Amino acid sequence: MSSYVKAIYDRLDFIEFKQNILLLKQPQHKASIFYDLTLGDFLKIKDLTAKVSDIMTRGEKYTIDDFEKELFVIWPPIKSYPSSSTLVAKALMDTQYFDQLFMHDN
Repeated sequence: MSSYVKAIYDRLDFIEFKQNILLLKQPQHKASIFYDLTLGDFLKIKDLTAKVSDIMTRGEKYTIDDFEKELFVIWPPIKSYPSSSTLVAKALMDTQYFDQLFMHDN
């Protein structure tokens, strides 16, 4: 795939992610924090969710706390948004891996 086509796919994924955040968020929460999310930060978060899915595919334990720590390092402003890690995981992970991640939630 050419770099131009990859850039278009990345942009479309980014737009779809922001749309999903608006649809998945709790009604009482404002998702305006995601307005400042850059494409570069989004791609890092997307890579993180892919890494987490790979870890869980191998049967290794990975908790929501582990996910939050890595997520907050990638994009610190998200730490101020209630339930941000849940929202990001729900928007980017397959249901199977999302459920598995939260099965270990303490």
